Amino acid sequence: MATRNATRLRGRHTRRGASIILVASSMTVLIGFTALAVDVGYLYCARAEMQSAADAAALAGVGALLTEERLKSDYQLNAVLSASRGVAQQYIAANPVLGTPLQIDANGGNDPGGDLVFGYLADATDRDTPLDLSQPSLFNSVQVKLHCNDGTNGPIGLGFARIFGVSSTDLSVSALATAEDGIVGYSSEGSTNPQILPLALQVNVWMNLLATGPTCNNDDYSYDPDSDTVSSGGDSLPELNLYPGAGSGQLPPGNFGTVDIGSSNNSTRDLARQILYGISDEDLAYFGGELRFGPDGTLLLNGDTGLSAGIKDELTEIIGEPRSIPLFTTVSGPGNNAEFVIVGFAGVRILDVRLTGPMNKKHVIIQPAIVVDGSAIAGGGNSYYVYRPVALSR
Repeated sequence: MATRNATRLRGRHTRRGASIILVASSMTVLIGFTALAVDVGYLYCARAEMQSAADAAALAGVGALLTEERLKSDYQLNAVLSASRGVAQQYIAANPVLGTPLQIDANGGNDPGGDLVFGYLADATDRDTPLDLSQPSLFNSVQVKLHCNDGTNGPIGLGFARIFGVSSTDLSVSALATAEDGIVGYSSEGSTNPQILPLALQVNVWMNLLATGPTCNNDDYSYDPDSDTVSSGGDSLPELNLYPGAGSGQLPPGNFGTVDIGSSNNSTRDLARQILYGISDEDLAYFGGELRFGPDGTLLLNGDTGLSAGIKDELTEIIGEPRSIPLFTTVSGPGNNAEFVIVGFAGVRILDVRLTGPMNKKHVIIQPAIVVDGSAIAGGGNSYYVYRPVALSR
C-alpha cells in the first residue's frame, strides 16, 4: 500500500512540472502576441496620421493653384507654384505624426520621383494614368509622398517588438488631389444649382480676349478677393463689354446673346432667377437632368441675340461673384428664335453693369475668373477656368 501511494505522489509531481513548463511556454507566446498587438496598433495610428497629413497637404496644394494670379497678364508661373509648394509644406507641418511634425522635400524642380509633384490629370477616375508634367500652366493636381525611414524623418520606433530584436520600421504613404477641369456639362446631382449665367459669348471673341490680354483690351476695374469688392483701376486682367451694339468697345451684334437653359420660352423672370440662383433642377429636367455636350462636342440652345434691361438689377447684384457662361461657335435665326451652338464654358466675373441711357454708355463688363462648381461634369471638354471642387483622386 505504501509503495502504491508513493507512486501516485510521484505522478502528481510529474504532472505539475509539465503544467509549469506548458504555462511558461504559453506566457511567452502570449507576451509575444501582446507585443505584436500593441506595436501594430501603434503603427496603424502612425500610418493614419501620416495619411491625414498627406491628404491635407495635397488638397491644400491644389487649392492654392486655383488662384486668379494664373489669369493675369503679369502671371508668374514659378511664383504661383512656389507658393503652392509652401502651402503644402505648411499643412504637413500642421499635421504632426505621433506628436512630431514631419519634413517633406519641396521638390522645386518637380522631379516626377519627388515627394511633392505638381501636374495635370485629365481624368481623375483613371488611377493608372501618370501625372502630365509637360504643361505647367494647366497643372490641376498635387501628389504628396510622406516617408518615415532612415533617409527622411527617421523610422517609426517600436516598443514591445524590441524583445524580438525589432526596434523600428519604415512607413510611407501617398496622396493625390485634383481639381478636375475640361467641363462638358452640368448635372442636377450636385449639392448646389449650376452657377451658369444664361448669357452666351462667341468663342472666338473669348479666345481673342485671352490672347491679347489687357494691353489690347480695357483694364479699368479691379477685383479685390479679400474684400470681395470691385473698384476702379486695373488689375492686369483683360475686360470685355458684352453689351451688343455699335458703341465703342461693345461687341458687334451676333457675338453675344441670352440663352434658354430650360424651357425654350424662358421669360425675363426666368433669366433673372437663373442669374441670381443658378440653374434649377426644373430647368435641367428639360434636358433629362443634365445639360451636357453630345458626342460631337456641341449643345444646341435656343435664345435671343439681344439683351433686356429687365435683368439689370440681377446682374448688378452678382457683381464680383464668379459664374460660368456658355461659349458658342455660330448662331442662326432672328431675335428670340435664335439657336446657339454651344461648344464650351468659361469662368467670368461681372465688374460693372449699365443698361439704361445712351447706347454708347450701356455696358456689361466682365473679366476671366476661376469658377469652382460641384455640379460641373468633367470629361475633357473645351472649357476655361471652370473646375470641380478639389478632391482626393488617389
